[in-house]
Amino acid sequence: MPRETTLFEEAIDVPLWLEADSLTPYAERARRDREIAQQSSRGDRLARVRAWWRSAAQGAAEGAGARLERLRTIVTIVMAAAGCTTGVVVALAAFAYDGSEPVNVVRLLALLVGVQLVLLALTLVLLPGRVPGLRHIQDLLTALNPGAWAVGVYAKIARASPDAARLFELHAPRPAARRFVKWQLLYWSQTAAVTFNVAALVTAILLVTFSDLAFGWSTTLEVDTTRVSRIVQAIASPWASFAPLAVPSPELVEQSQFFRLERADIAAGSPRALGAWWPFTVLALMTYGLLPRLLLLILAALRLRAATGALLLEDSRVTALLDRMASPAIETAAAQHDEAPSPAIGLATTGDRPMTGAARALIWENSLPPDAARSYARRQLGLEVLDVAEAGAGRLNVDRAALEQLAMDSSRTLIVFTPAWEPPLLELRDFLGALRQRIGPAASIVVAPVPDGPRAVTDVERATWHRAIAQLADPKMYLETGAA
Repeated sequence: MPRETTLFEEAIDVPLWLEADSLTPYAERARRDREIAQQSSRGDRLARVRAWWRSAAQGAAEGAGARLERLRTIVTIVMAAAGCTTGVVVALAAFAYDGSEPVNVVRLLALLVGVQLVLLALTLVLLPGRVPGLRHIQDLLTALNPGAWAVGVYAKIARASPDAARLFELHAPRPAARRFVKWQLLYWSQTAAVTFNVAALVTAILLVTFSDLAFGWSTTLEVDTTRVSRIVQAIASPWASFAPLAVPSPELVEQSQFFRLERADIAAGSPRALGAWWPFTVLALMTYGLLPRLLLLILAALRLRAATGALLLEDSRVTALLDRMASPAIETAAAQHDEAPSPAIGLATTGDRPMTGAARALIWENSLPPDAARSYARRQLGLEVLDVAEAGAGRLNVDRAALEQLAMDSSRTLIVFTPAWEPPLLELRDFLGALRQRIGPAASIVVAPVPDGPRAVTDVERATWHRAIAQLADPKMYLETGAA
């Protein structure tokens, strides 16, 4: 039986596999992916992609995703161990008792609860997206977060491919990658925080069980014991109804106040009574330390899984895959194409292929005539072009008219034909950005660089255009050269 892969492994391996698969002829890819889609069960987009991967990757060697997943597990264990060790050390310091003076409840709560509540409040600032007024604060808190240190160490020792390595950059260009890193670092930091609190609780219970502790409270501030009693009862209010013995009485609060210059005579006089503070301290640590961190860890785990799914789906190569899986197997009459002039661009001698759907087209900088664009789309991409617009000739009014024309129908795939031999200039990138705004986020944009003359698009041209399209960070825009 093949090993069941995790969602994280697939988010790494599927795009890399599709990148290598882009050299397979388009018609073969479309036919294969359509057949897999018909055989697999229906579901949402994520379920369809994962079902496709189980079928397409049968017998494939273990990819980079498995190694990165194992490394991610190791980092999680290390963070848990670090939190556990720190929890034990801090708890031993907070509950330190040598018999000369009681354990100071004020110091104990400050170390085990107060500091954690402050850190928790700072962590909550990171939960929303990048809020304009809080961006610099969020960036600073992110850099100081222990989870960010774990992400940094992970990225250095992972030695992943460039695409996979960019997934662990705090300021990755892809929005999906930024969300993934954010929830990954929060998951790691909360893993450490939960184990910190568990270790502190276990240490506290062991100390109470196997040693005699006397508790008291002391402060140099002028504080009335009645006010202290009200504060203590307010802290204990979450468990007062079901654990009344863990709520210190006003008499206990008054009796347990001590001053070190008095040599703790009061504390020495009633050790059993002063030991009654321990249920309060344990429940305070559990309520204000462990419980919020546990809830935040659960939230981070859920959001991390959702972000991992988005990391897989919001990839232009996966968008191209889903388009191929959803494409209908259509045979159209070839008569109208027989009358069209044969395009003088690479691989034009191939026979007509089964059509995989209909599309609209934009010809940039007169890269080829409209009839040649229709023929190229049919022969190399298996798409029937219904409407053609032109732009990029240096006339702004023509570009605006093309945007208006294309915005009228945003339900179909849009092919952008562009000269493969020219580098992708800023003018085209700006136009593609404006195009996306006009047609909305749902429609796929297929950038199709076409060669000059009867040749194929070279590997250098393909790599150049792939980098340029990737920099736009548009998950619904992908490159297609109709590899043959």
